[in-house]
Amino acid sequence: MPLDKRTSSLIRASALACRPEHREKLIAELHEIRTHALRDEVYEAFLQLYLFAGFPAALEALRALARTWPEPIADPAAQAEIAAAGYDLHREQGEKLYKRVYAENAPRVREEMLKLSPELAAWAVIEGYGKTLSRPALDSVTRELCIVAILTQLRWDRQLYSHILGARNVGASADAIFEAAHIGAMGDEAAYTIAEQLIKKVV
Repeated sequence: MPLDKRTSSLIRASALACRPEHREKLIAELHEIRTHALRDEVYEAFLQLYLFAGFPAALEALRALARTWPEPIADPAAQAEIAAAGYDLHREQGEKLYKRVYAENAPRVREEMLKLSPELAAWAVIEGYGKTLSRPALDSVTRELCIVAILTQLRWDRQLYSHILGARNVGASADAIFEAAHIGAMGDEAAYTIAEQLIKKVV
């Protein structure tokens, strides 16, 4: 079953937002996406870019969104304070989602990250899965499909495999994961071939 227009548009916008060379295509996609998705959903898809493509990608994507689909933020300083608070809540939410995404592999993934960097292991749970990926305006399936597209585009194959597993664990269909990778590859056959091989290991 093909992805609906809302989901495929969010995935495409996420993949386009990864790289500066796709800036004009991203603007065109943002004009189109208004008929398929809510602005809050696009905002959330772009906000999570900082975890996978870096702060510059997230900031420029949100700048493009503000230009093509403006919406004033009420009391931005107060909202920033709210976003910075809630360490314990972020940790609790993060641990729940982390276990849901990685399922039986969660302890092994965490152990591997701890060996590489205790700081990144902690931030992955708190900043990544707690503060960012647990936000309610975008569902976990769509988030993971967007991440699959981002990582396919950027060719981070090890992380791509983890999030293919994650997409499957939160309920994405095999067809949806293949389609997300295809969108993310944006015509790069080598990138899609790698993603396809990784998906076949999971589904």
